[in-house]
Amino acid sequence: MASFVDLIRGLVDDGEELKASARFRLGKLIAKGGMGVVYEAEQIGAYGFAKKVALKLIEPSTSGQAEVVKAFIGEARLVARLVHPNIAQVYNLGRTSNHIFIVMELVHGMNCQELLARLASQGARLPRDFAVYIVHRVLRGLSYAHSLAGDDGKPLGLVHRDAHLRNILVSYQGDVKLTDFGIARARGFLPKDSPDVIVGRPDFMSPEQITGKALDLRSDVFTAGVALATLLLNHNPFAGENLDDTRRRITTAPLPDFAVLDSRIDPELCAILRRSLERDPDQRFPSAEAMMNDLERYLFINRVGPNTESLRRFMQDFISPVDDDTRILSRADLDMPPLQETEDLVLPSTQSLPVI
Repeated sequence: MASFVDLIRGLVDDGEELKASARFRLGKLIAKGGMGVVYEAEQIGAYGFAKKVALKLIEPSTSGQAEVVKAFIGEARLVARLVHPNIAQVYNLGRTSNHIFIVMELVHGMNCQELLARLASQGARLPRDFAVYIVHRVLRGLSYAHSLAGDDGKPLGLVHRDAHLRNILVSYQGDVKLTDFGIARARGFLPKDSPDVIVGRPDFMSPEQITGKALDLRSDVFTAGVALATLLLNHNPFAGENLDDTRRRITTAPLPDFAVLDSRIDPELCAILRRSLERDPDQRFPSAEAMMNDLERYLFINRVGPNTESLRRFMQDFISPVDDDTRILSRADLDMPPLQETEDLVLPSTQSLPVI
């Protein structure tokens, strides 16, 4: 008897596309940014198949700008190559008559900015070791991304450039995911003539980024240091009253005495923080992996540090999920043909798609 694979091969030759379609039912709004929005959605398949995903849609008012569209597509192509447990996965790129969207992994949890706010509302703070553990996992994802090579075997030179707290997700199962590589730079994935403009969250930028200088992977190390300080202190010590004040704090102001600001920060952790936040990149940790290794030694040498299971218990015991039905904005079924590079695919109807 012929196997299932043999039957399929009888229908589809090697290298030929298997034609398929997908539909998405939109749910609650997850995030809104400068170019568009991210919705929770269900991908609907045959025979009752349904999978929760996130849809990142580009705003119609910007979708006519060729460079914006190229950058959005470049982000999808880039992040689709990043397969790592600490990076939110991208599954597909789709198009309607007035939207371009990315289908992404849905992380059921909250970002770190929301996490700190939820704890503060309960009169609590994030335990020190969980703060260190979260940044350790972010550095694992960054280290993987920094080392990624292209098809030609050459490093892509990827730098995230925007790994602030809202782009660090913690799931109710204890997983930590870095997301939104929307302003990342990598060889061959964004328009060649795109200027290297200063974009991102200013109070998480490295000195070289906020002053418009050339930057490399060590810029992400500085941002990880800012994230760690913010998670520990419950506020960002580099956030000024205005942009000029923020730039001064990042570039020239003396680093705060972290041990005075938080007695939980012992000399070993303080030394890691200060090295990650060196203004001179040559004095900083040379890589995300190097900082990750120091945090790992801090957490696990001579004691039992946190893990996914203990973070899961913390998230479920102290951070109760928001009722999914309280933030539903609208719903729509999208008949989604497969994306073809040579075709301009238009849906039969997009009238019920929410205007962004």
